[in-house]
Amino acid sequence: MNRLSVFSAAAGLAAALAGLGAADATAQTDTYRWVDQRGQVNYSDRPPPPEVRKVEERRFGSAPADTAPSYTLRTAAEEFPIDLYVADNCGQYCDTARESLTRRGVPFTEHKVDDEAELAAYRERFGQPEEVPAIAVGRQTMKGYDGARWMRMLDDAGYPKAPVR
Repeated sequence: MNRLSVFSAAAGLAAALAGLGAADATAQTDTYRWVDQRGQVNYSDRPPPPEVRKVEERRFGSAPADTAPSYTLRTAAEEFPIDLYVADNCGQYCDTARESLTRRGVPFTEHKVDDEAELAAYRERFGQPEEVPAIAVGRQTMKGYDGARWMRMLDDAGYPKAPVR
């Protein structure tokens, strides 16, 4: 093989690898979160075992690059997931809490405390008496809506202060 052929082959290989990297960068990433029988929280890019009943699935990277979550947002969401607890009789307070999280552009999981299983999960995390809305950012929890304190919790967890565009 002459020098030009070797160079062409190397350039072709580099282009192919670059194409794979570009495809990989735009690939959709599924992240699963679940709690196992020992109470340990698990995160994985693979679905959990079939015996796990409650699974939270989030997708990153499926949107165009300009609307995909930033690295900062993805990291905060993985390390400090947000759980919002609401109830049907909560009214304006729950609406305001939900809107403030949506306006900030943070991903959250909403739990409606309307059955015994959700109520038990709420009590385990927040204790009694029950008060909604309630928020959990990672292990930090707070009952009742206080916009400034909720935003401070998100700041402390490393969430962007405004939606990333």
